[in-house]
Amino acid sequence: MLWMLPWFTYAGRCMVEIKQFESNSLSTFRTQHSYLRYGEFRTVEEFIEYRKWARERALPLFILANGSNTLFKRRKVRTLVLRNRLEPWMNVLDDERVEVSSSISVMRILRYCERHGLDSFYFLASVPATVGGAVAMNAGMAQETVLDFLESVTYLEGIHLVTKLNGALERGHRQTMFTGIQDRLIVSAVFRFPQRQFEESEIRKRIDWCHDHQDLSAPNCGSVFRDCNRNIMKRVRWLVPWGIRFPLFRAQFSRKVNNWIICRNKHSWPIVLLIRAVQLIHWLLGKCARTEVIEVD
Repeated sequence: MLWMLPWFTYAGRCMVEIKQFESNSLSTFRTQHSYLRYGEFRTVEEFIEYRKWARERALPLFILANGSNTLFKRRKVRTLVLRNRLEPWMNVLDDERVEVSSSISVMRILRYCERHGLDSFYFLASVPATVGGAVAMNAGMAQETVLDFLESVTYLEGIHLVTKLNGALERGHRQTMFTGIQDRLIVSAVFRFPQRQFEESEIRKRIDWCHDHQDLSAPNCGSVFRDCNRNIMKRVRWLVPWGIRFPLFRAQFSRKVNNWIICRNKHSWPIVLLIRAVQLIHWLLGKCARTEVIEVD
């Protein structure tokens, strides 16, 4: 169910609409939440107006792509959640270079690359991600990430569009200068994909690998922690071995994949409880556990 709240902002011809609704579709954990403030922007100008609206009310802002790494912590979400509805487009620059919008799906790029015999971030074939989200979090594996193929990125800084080359971007393991910075809207990116010979479909191979090695038995957001102690995590996964079967709890660390939480609860508090328990154990042992999922209030 979706209904309008009486909050509007006019800026020239732009009208910002704030909506309120209840859904379980905005995060791949599939937990149910009441979103008190929700909007969709189709232009950069609309995003600027939403951002202005949130600042005037001292409200936090969150840019949502496909929710593949998002954890909404509360039953009622007070953050202004904005869905990126920029037009998805792809512009082929030459045989190895393409420019794409931040809203385009990663899978669309991978299919293009495979058809044209190009190397790409095929390790993301199983992730329901968009380019904006993948670049912002430097998605990938320890040996290879999406930034390995990035040439430049164009983003909103304040009210100006800025283009930076890959080498000028601040980045770390599964993070960049955009991670958690909701004022910086990634608008587009240019990728360079080198030529490559294929003996089989890289997309199909990755999807088959995921079915064999990842836990698809219940809703999840993939890896929960960006940095954590592997030995601690191996032991913690057995603390609530059948938590997903417990009435009211219905969540647990996956017994198949280290560092994943699977959940069949419509509420997110069991997920938050498991994360906090792991962080506390790490702290008591003098270690650090930093989350990869983005927590939204």
